[in-house]
Amino acid sequence: NICIILIYTGLDRLYNRLYFAVGAALKPLNFEEVPAKMQFRRTNKGGYSSVVLSAGGRQPTEVEVFLGIRINLVEELIYQFTSGLTGYGPYSATLLVPTRKIAPEFPYFYSLATNADIPVIVPQIMQFLIQRGWTFLEKYHSVKSLDALYNQEPTQKSPYLTNEFHRALRGIVLAKLAQRPDWEHLVKQYQSNLHKKVIPETQMQNYARLANFLRYHSFS
Repeated sequence: NICIILIYTGLDRLYNRLYFAVGAALKPLNFEEVPAKMQFRRTNKGGYSSVVLSAGGRQPTEVEVFLGIRINLVEELIYQFTSGLTGYGPYSATLLVPTRKIAPEFPYFYSLATNADIPVIVPQIMQFLIQRGWTFLEKYHSVKSLDALYNQEPTQKSPYLTNEFHRALRGIVLAKLAQRPDWEHLVKQYQSNLHKKVIPETQMQNYARLANFLRYHSFS
């Protein structure tokens, strides 16, 4: 259930070496290599989980680790109701969280400046995954657990959910898939949240369109 994406911001050869080093560490776990997107992926029936390496800055480059989970049906639905992001839809995550919010005792980022840093970084990333990462991904891998994360307190901020518009879209889709009896109430709560945030009218219209679609669509 793992997808690893390496985001380039310079020093391409060094990033390539880091990418393949991480891939070698994960190969025994039967990960699929997706070179065009610099990914390793192990899918499940309804999507996949992901580990994302995001690199930024100049030498030494700071490599940050994110964990994500994708529910295909959720992402395929919401990206029909967004503006300008449809091309990103096939690669979006239903949940994407940085290491610092999952396990603050681990490094916020890893310093990558030379080849000598790679055999140091890879074991550190694997240690995080073994000690905390796999547990996190297992906890939130299902529609039921993601529905609880998104919708238990829809009017409260979540450390894992930062984009209010996307939270609203994914929240009502997850609630519908989970067959929550309070679905209509959740729709109104998220609508109220978005009004308070004064988001663009286009986004409000897209939210209303998605809610209306879900209102008359059955997944059973």
